Amino acid sequence: MSGASSDPGRAVLFDYGGVLTDDIRASFAVHEHELSIPPGRCVELLVADSRGPGGGPIGGLERGELAVEDFEARLRELLVADGHAPAAEDVTLERFLARLRPTGGLWEVAARARAEGVTTGLLSNSWGLAMYPRERLDAYFDVQVISGEVGLRKPQPGIFRLALERAGVPARRCAFVDDLARNVEVARDLGLFAVHHTGDETATTRSLSSFLGFDVHAA
Repeated sequence: MSGASSDPGRAVLFDYGGVLTDDIRASFAVHEHELSIPPGRCVELLVADSRGPGGGPIGGLERGELAVEDFEARLRELLVADGHAPAAEDVTLERFLARLRPTGGLWEVAARARAEGVTTGLLSNSWGLAMYPRERLDAYFDVQVISGEVGLRKPQPGIFRLALERAGVPARRCAFVDDLARNVEVARDLGLFAVHHTGDETATTRSLSSFLGFDVHAA
């Protein structure tokens, strides 16, 4: 009997962008090149504009308080102020995220864990909801906590607590995988087994296998 079968009260939560997908900035960079904007500049402008209480346009979008169209309009304002002149119809999240594909071995790691009785979950900060392949997510995850749908975003402790509640496990029995160090730090402070995914799927899988007590490497 596997560790999960004898001890089913465990869960693993995965971030989406950058963990279960290609790199988000790479997707942005392709469209930035098409618009003759330096790679990474859009995110730089958005991050600078989002510092302070509430998290600016990024915080508003991720909590579902700011409409996608308003976020896009703000990004275009920032680009124009920065010396660029993109047409409004070119500054859309659909185009910036067009190359963001679900990919990588961690999908099968989730499937392995789920097959052994571990509750699997998605815990994601959303940049609009169109980015999520819902049918595929339903096939891999028991729980889906998406920031724009619940009005909370990482690294707010409340969104981690909500995910734990939906997964039905205490923090000490839950692993969490994210590519952003700050989210990992907060999850760890809350008692989760938090793994900073830096792109090395072997290292991430090894950490999850250690936590779960059985091998979740994809076949």
